Amino acid sequence: MKFGILGDAKISRNQLIPAMQENGFSIVHLGTRDPKRPKSPENYGFSKIGQYDDVLSNPEVEAVYIPLPNHLHAEWSIKALNAGKHVLCEKPMALSLSEIAAVEKAANLSNCYFQEAFMVRSHPQWEWLKKIEIGDALHISAIFSYPPRPDGDIRNFAKMGGGPVWDIACYTALAGILIFESKPQLLFCNLQMDPNLDVEKDMNALIDFGHGKRLYMHVSSAMGLSQCVHVTAQHGWARLDAPFNPSERATASWSLGNIGEGTKKIFEPCNQYALMLKNFKESCDNKSKPCFKQSKQIISLLKQILDFRN
Repeated sequence: MKFGILGDAKISRNQLIPAMQENGFSIVHLGTRDPKRPKSPENYGFSKIGQYDDVLSNPEVEAVYIPLPNHLHAEWSIKALNAGKHVLCEKPMALSLSEIAAVEKAANLSNCYFQEAFMVRSHPQWEWLKKIEIGDALHISAIFSYPPRPDGDIRNFAKMGGGPVWDIACYTALAGILIFESKPQLLFCNLQMDPNLDVEKDMNALIDFGHGKRLYMHVSSAMGLSQCVHVTAQHGWARLDAPFNPSERATASWSLGNIGEGTKKIFEPCNQYALMLKNFKESCDNKSKPCFKQSKQIISLLKQILDFRN
């Protein structure tokens, strides 16, 4: 598969481009705001560097990866789909349900495949967590945090879809959706705003999934690096130590009726980005119809949470 990329983002340089190379894909065109000063090193093999529109008009490009700032995701996804390109777009794919509807319409009209780049869905630790024999999951605690971003970072600006809710709460919300497989409903939320910025720095929320199943999630951009998903079920518990961006060899624990450390689980080495890209290509080749159900559930929930900022 021949890829074009819109934006010279860190996640693209550090994760997606190496994963594309691992799959044997070609990266034929990079689009950037300043084509004369790309950060990506020459050995990434771009045959062309230009503006965003140049990538979309290149007949060689079969699929477009979009790691632009959050507020540009829907706009450029629609443009890429209208240009007849398959699209892999970074999360969140949109900042409103109306934007999702517009992307869905463009995908249906173009007969091209669209996927939101939730790489975690491709990691085998999530399938293990859903199948581990500890009874029905009843409560999930999902935590994700990182330290303050430097001045000028796009995650510091609300108008660009910044703040930890848009940035990482989509992962904690997805944890509940993947495990409970039902629609989330916000019960309680608390936001703490950053005193020097127009975005929140900390968020706690309690989400109901029906039938007594609930998710507690906490995200922060003002704490140390931390992440964990802990599931309490009818007969035991299970925990993913690094659920969202694990090292090559992910680890977990689980137990039936014991409070201690539990039984350790070490997963075979894998690259969740490479697995995501492999699945993306298969969906494109099979002319699969894109599904926006989870994206709509996540965006609706995050919008309700962010209403507490006002």
